[in-house]
Amino acid sequence: MTAKLKETTKIFTSIFPVWSLWYIGVLLIIYIISHIFSSEGMSAFFGFGMTANRTYLFVLAIISVLMFMEWAVNMGISRKTFYKSMMITGLVTAVFITAVVGIVSFGLSFTPFAGDYLFAENIEHLTDFEHVIFHFLSGLLFWAAGVLIAAAFYRGFWPGMLSVLAGIAAIMLMIFNEDLLNYFGTIGNMAVYLGFVILLVLTALYSWLAYRVVKNIPVKFG
Repeated sequence: MTAKLKETTKIFTSIFPVWSLWYIGVLLIIYIISHIFSSEGMSAFFGFGMTANRTYLFVLAIISVLMFMEWAVNMGISRKTFYKSMMITGLVTAVFITAVVGIVSFGLSFTPFAGDYLFAENIEHLTDFEHVIFHFLSGLLFWAAGVLIAAAFYRGFWPGMLSVLAGIAAIMLMIFNEDLLNYFGTIGNMAVYLGFVILLVLTALYSWLAYRVVKNIPVKFG
């Protein structure tokens, strides 16, 4: 890791955890209120949070690129370095929010807000651990799609709109993969991991597309 990449990543990883704690705090309030007024069983905060984390990572990626891309280029940070830093930061943020949501959920397990089950999902044949892997990997896919969407708007309106369609495609492919995971689950636990490989391939594809877009963004702004 170059000094510039390390320095840039350090800046982002000092900002995003603070934002993430605010997000988790708001999510916790929503969860508690939902738990109080729900007439049916609810998932534990961990399952509630892991489902929401994907949307958070998607939105955070878009906001981050739009907020920091021009700043990075004007500070002499290459587009390649900025892209690498964004992707590293996305992974770190995904790990961070997963860990914090897990810790909060463990604390809530000693309260009336423990939840009735871990995950409320339609993927019937996955174990709890496999659910965690699925949500974590799909969060990374959403991060890559968010970076792609935000970066493409720097290339113009129509490239930006095409990237929005690509983001919608990513969501549809993830939903399709949920059905695929259900099918793999009926075959056996090892087959489920083939579905996870598909998620990784999709994430790699969207990350590559995001890189191709970022590297062609104008060097100077204004």
